[in-house]
Amino acid sequence: MSTQSFDELLAKLDNARDRRLPWTDIAMLINAIEKTPAGKQYSANKEHFWEMLAQKTRYTRNALQRMRSTLIRGNAIADREKMKLQEILGQRAIEPNALFDVLGHFHTAELFARIHSADPDAALDLLAEMRDKKVPVVRIKEILSEVTNRKYSSSAAPTFLMPKDALHRKDALALIDEHKSLLYGGDDVSIYFKRYDFEFVSIDAVGIRCGEDGALQLVDGFMFMTGSPGNNKLAFQNLLSDIDYRSSFFRHVWLCRNSSFRWPSEEINSAIDALDIHQVGIIEFDETGSEMKIVRRPKGDARPSRYSLTLREIMRQGIPDFGMV
Repeated sequence: MSTQSFDELLAKLDNARDRRLPWTDIAMLINAIEKTPAGKQYSANKEHFWEMLAQKTRYTRNALQRMRSTLIRGNAIADREKMKLQEILGQRAIEPNALFDVLGHFHTAELFARIHSADPDAALDLLAEMRDKKVPVVRIKEILSEVTNRKYSSSAAPTFLMPKDALHRKDALALIDEHKSLLYGGDDVSIYFKRYDFEFVSIDAVGIRCGEDGALQLVDGFMFMTGSPGNNKLAFQNLLSDIDYRSSFFRHVWLCRNSSFRWPSEEINSAIDALDIHQVGIIEFDETGSEMKIVRRPKGDARPSRYSLTLREIMRQGIPDFGMV
């Protein structure tokens, strides 16, 4: 496939949805297209590249990005769990796409990757079950909910967390992971809660996107503000200092606040604009942590001054979803 031209590869995606082209074939074709000289030129403009693919395949951009992300994550899982997969699948040498052959439908493969991210053992147990019988999607979603809740409820307490907020924290974290396509335009970003220990900065969660070659494409930070030690001018200034400092380490920083936070989003937003902290976004949750909305999106993608320190630390500590541990 790699020796074929841009036009030849692109032609294979023509009307892929109506032709019911397997999702793995679509994702592999996209990867191959992006590696061609013409594809590299197209992909330099992400908006144009994905819009072109969406028109060609008749799938949405979001669906295509999710397919590619799931393929990358699935291949990373297969590489990382090679010995266990050999035992589960009864193969001395794992055949290409052997994992996807068992998982089948794209939606099932995507759910499996998310389960593995939260609890690898639970994912492998599910795979063994799927090898022998059809497992309903509703049951797979139940497993995802179970492992996600366990993962989030066991995480360390976030920034400014007050006891009265603790009951709803895991719901808010689960919402971010569930609706990350609203933040990134696709699901090809993995979000890790308390996975990384940085030397010079603390952050509640990070969002990471990698290319097919494993190169880091973005690292964002998530800062939770569900409570505050005070409601005075000095406390607000300290909060802004914390935001400004953290924003120097991450491409974007998402401030996550509930509706009862002491300072309204409008006041924080106004202060951020006045301070020219452009790479900050704000996510607001309701009192129960069951709904979220984006009240401010980050502006610009300029690399902040300390971003290289963050990238270096991420690579040193590894990225589980992409087989780099």
